[in-house]
Amino acid sequence: MLEKGVEVSLTVDEPRRMLNTRLHSAGHLLDICIANVGWGNLLKPLKAYHFPDGPYVEYRGTVPQNELEIKKKELEAEAGNLISAGGKVLASICSYEEACKLCGGNIPDYIPKESTPRIVKFGEYPGCPCGGTHVSDVSEIISFKVSQIRTRKGTTKVFYNV
Repeated sequence: MLEKGVEVSLTVDEPRRMLNTRLHSAGHLLDICIANVGWGNLLKPLKAYHFPDGPYVEYRGTVPQNELEIKKKELEAEAGNLISAGGKVLASICSYEEACKLCGGNIPDYIPKESTPRIVKFGEYPGCPCGGTHVSDVSEIISFKVSQIRTRKGTTKVFYNV
């Protein structure tokens, strides 16, 4: 345990930090791709894990088994198009009212009305509350691959990598 007032020196593992940043941003990009390939009304984000040992986004809702393989390819193609096109990724702390506007009209119920949430926005797409580290441009994600889509018990998990 360190004593109070002791000076310490820290270093950041830059390659690991950039990988984590790309993975986290790719998870949000996946949400955009889900909507763009026609699953936006079927799947709503529940939770996510954006770390190298198995990144995924879990959604409420299920999709037909016979669509999984074709949608996997469509998601990868859409992500590739968005990465190639690029787009600014902006994070800002704002009033609840401004956050609602940035998020397309509403934000999750768990965000208190008296708070000043941090909203992350990818280009012109609606934003979402997030406290994570992100790339500054979508093109920095570089690549995106869906490794598996698993549907069961009313949820769909999309595993991915960059």
